[in-house]
Amino acid sequence: MKAIPVSEAERIHQLDVIRGFALFGIFFVNMPTFLQPALFLPEDGLPADHSMLDVWIRLFFNMFVQTKFYTIFSFLFGAGFYLFMSRAEAKGHRVSMLYMRRLSGLFLIGVIHFLFLWYGDILHTYALTGLILLLYYRKRDMQVQGWAWFWLLSLQLLYAMTLLLPSEPDVHRAIADQRLAQKAIHVYTSGNWGDWMQFRLVNEFPLVLANEWFAIWSVLPLFLFGFSFARLGLFQQTRLFLPAIKRLWWLLLMISCVLVVMIPLLQFEVVRPPASAFVSVQVFVGWSGLSLCAFYICSLLLLYENERARKLLLPLAPVGRMALTNYLLQTIVSVVAARWLQLYGEASMAMGLLLCLIVFSLQVAASKWWLNRFRYGPAEWLWRCFTYATLMPIRKKRELPVKNS
Repeated sequence: MKAIPVSEAERIHQLDVIRGFALFGIFFVNMPTFLQPALFLPEDGLPADHSMLDVWIRLFFNMFVQTKFYTIFSFLFGAGFYLFMSRAEAKGHRVSMLYMRRLSGLFLIGVIHFLFLWYGDILHTYALTGLILLLYYRKRDMQVQGWAWFWLLSLQLLYAMTLLLPSEPDVHRAIADQRLAQKAIHVYTSGNWGDWMQFRLVNEFPLVLANEWFAIWSVLPLFLFGFSFARLGLFQQTRLFLPAIKRLWWLLLMISCVLVVMIPLLQFEVVRPPASAFVSVQVFVGWSGLSLCAFYICSLLLLYENERARKLLLPLAPVGRMALTNYLLQTIVSVVAARWLQLYGEASMAMGLLLCLIVFSLQVAASKWWLNRFRYGPAEWLWRCFTYATLMPIRKKRELPVKNS
């Protein structure tokens, strides 16, 4: 097989920058689940002894972070799917077989991450959804976009229906969750590895797996949009699309302003639909996630075309090139810190935010250092070796100085 690495000339650096930006936001979203038993907390996701600062940070997350970044990552996965398939096809590979091995490798990494590190893994979901994506590779652009809109709008219609359904608080469920939250804090701060695994198998995994179909439904349309736009050349020839991107940017800004403003109005019950405040907030968090996802992507594409802005964004590119490694490292560092520093069940939203800023800043520096010496991140290298069934070179060749004769 011609397992030739992508050259610098072939890389689409905008994608690396956007991927790095998305990883930053995903870390913010995931941090509370690393530090608190989020599955068993009250509807607002805050522990009983939270402060007002935690309330405002949670509100800020709901307005500008929650659901806004996994959507970007999902869109980019679809774009990466097209780029991988088209490049493999151009090099004479059997693309379906190669892609299946690529998905198998991602699924294996995701399952290990899911079982032994953290229940919130998204990699196995991406691998499963990627199987469906393969069905659309030969379809025309209009068909792909039609199916993307179908899956997207059908899910949003389901969301809209929940706004009309009144809901009463389940007191018995709240008491049970409170007990599980206390048990989780005890297990993850004082228990051994066996205690961790037993608690997760009995209490966490069933909840996550029961919603797997919903997670696949959520990311599939974003995969399809990313695939479709990459095939149209959005990232390869961004300048051709700039007028359309600018018009879309203004439209998305107006839509996002309306959706985002609704979140605090619903949370503080200034606006009261039939559904509970929690359900209503979650619906608008999801809707604003879609509009702001597209708004953030358009903003980054426009900024990248400006020379000054590009220089500010480029430090994110190495993080994006090592997205898989950095995603896994965020989990490892957070889980270890929560255990060793006795943060689990104790850390506030503000402390989690500070930890994110520190760790991500280190990742920016470490990613640049690593890629100056190696072709891929460690996890990316393992994934590529598995995909191509061969041991790939990882070190960059040192250029010998040219001697003047």
